[in-house]
Amino acid sequence: MRNQRSYIICTTMRSGSTMLASGLRETGIAGRPDEYFAPPVRLPQAQVFDMQPERYRELLEEQRRAHPAEQVLREIVEAGTTDNGVFGVKIHFQRPFSDFHNAVEVLQAYFGDKLASPHELFNRAFPRLSYIWLRRADRVAQAVSLFKAIKTSEFVRVAGSTDPVLPVTAEDFDFAMIRRLADWLQSGDDGWRAFFKRHRIEPMIVDYEDLAANYEPTLRSALDYLDLSAQRPEIARTRHRRQADEISEQWAARYREMHG
Repeated sequence: MRNQRSYIICTTMRSGSTMLASGLRETGIAGRPDEYFAPPVRLPQAQVFDMQPERYRELLEEQRRAHPAEQVLREIVEAGTTDNGVFGVKIHFQRPFSDFHNAVEVLQAYFGDKLASPHELFNRAFPRLSYIWLRRADRVAQAVSLFKAIKTSEFVRVAGSTDPVLPVTAEDFDFAMIRRLADWLQSGDDGWRAFFKRHRIEPMIVDYEDLAANYEPTLRSALDYLDLSAQRPEIARTRHRRQADEISEQWAARYREMHG
């Protein structure tokens, strides 16, 4: 079935997007949102942050020659669409090297059109498109969370997981890296804000802090926004667990003190 209703979760890393996407996916009626447009250059996260743009483009072009846009988009729509024709996808604006820009380039290739705006391309590809803008108000906590995830290699924690996690201590604190990540995350939010303003889009806004504190009501509101609430799906408790701990709080406090 071709998708009949579409939405994009517009976000940045460490904003609760996996929790939101998983919750919507588990309803069985709200598509299967995931990071389908994450650039296909697969390297350890720490390496991707420091990769030279020229090398990244070389690797990206190799992947695109092996996987034409027609194939990529067909597989994305199939993977992200539930039986009722609802399609969902999650797009980070600033993930190295940007899900957003990778999505635009894939759609430019698919439609053979490099002049259309990103919003127009998204609308062509995804019928009845809506946008959910997921943000995190505490930028320092977000940057610390990302820094800690990179250090520990733990980007998601779910109930019952026994995956090994690299230990960290207070001595692993790195002010310069956290500042770099905070600026980088801010650039992602700024990118989405400019996108919505340029195209006069009024997205549904979800704050990470509200999602974490009011999980079920937030998911219900998203279903209302997508005109899917009439089916009243069951919403199970999230299996995602908070990863912030005493070390996270110490690092955030230390960063704020040093930043002034």
